[in-house]
Amino acid sequence: MRYVPPFEAIKGLLHLSTARGKTRVDMTYEDLRNMIKALLSVIEVDDAFYLARNPDVAEGIRKGTIRSAQDHFVDHGYFEGRLPYRIEVDEKWYLQTHPDIAETLRGGEYKSGQDHFDGPGYSEGRAPFSLHL
Repeated sequence: MRYVPPFEAIKGLLHLSTARGKTRVDMTYEDLRNMIKALLSVIEVDDAFYLARNPDVAEGIRKGTIRSAQDHFVDHGYFEGRLPYRIEVDEKWYLQTHPDIAETLRGGEYKSGQDHFDGPGYSEGRAPFSLHL
């Protein structure tokens, strides 16, 4: 990521009102998607990673129905739970935080926490490492 749109630009996509002294946001689902797309547009998609994991997108690019991995991720991939690039998992933290995954490793369903995260973990909303600053 080399650029993040300024808050004022993102805020311009919102419908703000004030009720009981508090600023409220009112938006349609389409407005929400457009705001998220504006933020996603600055994420650098790893083309090789994305296309290897998403052969349907690679095929769409070959056929000319999809312009690029970046465009697909912004328009569809994020909303479908697809990863834009490999996100490194903190194995120890991941397995301590998600004991159910540690159990599936013992059962042989996954090889590692990374393997689980790269599979269903990301789309399940599991964090790959501590997000606390």
